Amino acid sequence: MKPRNAAQRCRMMTVSVAIVMSFSLAGCNEPEEPASESDFDLKPLTGEADSSKVDEDDPNFIKADAKQVDSVIADAESEIPIVKAKPVAEKKLPPKTSGTADRSPFEKDAEETSELADDADPKTKLAHKLAQLQIPPAWLADVPSTWDVKLKPWKEGRVEIRRLLGTGDDASRREGIKLTWDYLNKEDIGNGDEYGMYLFLGNEPIWAIHVYREWVARTDHDNPPYFGLQALASLYTDNGLFEEAEKLLEQGLTLAPPKSESLEMRQAEFHDALGDLYARWGQLDKAKASYGEAARLYPLGKPSYGGHLLPRRAKKVEDKLRLLSLASLEGASLNDGTYQETALGYSGDVKLTVKIEGGRIAEIKTQHEEKIDQNTSVIIPKRIIEKQSLQVDGISGATVSKDAVVSGTLRALQQAGLK
Repeated sequence: MKPRNAAQRCRMMTVSVAIVMSFSLAGCNEPEEPASESDFDLKPLTGEADSSKVDEDDPNFIKADAKQVDSVIADAESEIPIVKAKPVAEKKLPPKTSGTADRSPFEKDAEETSELADDADPKTKLAHKLAQLQIPPAWLADVPSTWDVKLKPWKEGRVEIRRLLGTGDDASRREGIKLTWDYLNKEDIGNGDEYGMYLFLGNEPIWAIHVYREWVARTDHDNPPYFGLQALASLYTDNGLFEEAEKLLEQGLTLAPPKSESLEMRQAEFHDALGDLYARWGQLDKAKASYGEAARLYPLGKPSYGGHLLPRRAKKVEDKLRLLSLASLEGASLNDGTYQETALGYSGDVKLTVKIEGGRIAEIKTQHEEKIDQNTSVIIPKRIIEKQSLQVDGISGATVSKDAVVSGTLRALQQAGLK
């Protein structure tokens, strides 16, 4: 990838205090290393990434159709009021993205109002949060780090950031965010696509929404912003903006990859994401239809990268279909004992051991190699046991890991006699 000129680099790293437009979530394209996607998959790192080489055969490395992306932007442009994030005092931020609209009266009210009515609609609530957003957050200045950003290049820094985000503790998470910000300001962060990704995976949802809205609005993508679309849709869903998320995912279905062998896999991923959205939205018939289409399409894909995992991904979607009818495990007839299962996770297999005592789930142990699971392997089993239900809330940025725990637990319960 040829170096950008100064103006292009400035646009790339912009953390403009203007919120440009609404958009959404799916396959991110990492120029340093092919990205595997299973509901926003990243390819796990096993050493230093080589940022100078791109595998042209990888389905993630495909050229975006500018007209398609422009169409997506046009449809999503007016969904959420534009607001401005508050910059830190005396902090020089990159210039605003070109084309930013003037402030509306709504924006001014959102910026100047410190409190919001409890019955405010989801769009207003999100706009208010974005108006109160401070970039970078005040806590960033106090985060200690021994990592030398000035001397170590991005290809090493990104490995360290993923390590920190995968540690699970809040101090490491914040350090990972700090390093991401420092590399952004150093103008050594690849093509910038990982900026929003690490905010998303690092549990900074509002900041991530701000960045992703600008990222997907760009017209100079080398590849369709699949991950950005799916990630933003997921974040919108978390904030109750179901219609906006639906529109983004439906638009993502129109971004067909130039390599025809990747088409079924990409469409399966978006149908899978639509199923998750509809399930959260309470539209179960639509959820079933979307999951069914994803399960049908996954085995048909023949991408040059990750194709061997598609049948297992289809199986996970089938498990989601089964879960739609399992609101609670109360009254279920489960045989006491210890049962083991394996499910496909983010970085590999997640092994589960489920203990049933007195007909109830008493314990769920996990063994995995997930790199950034947001402590899902601890939190999700705890929620399942507390609710005695597989219908539990997930964790933003860890959908794949959450699905693996739930899917594996379901299969273990089927061994225990669940009908």
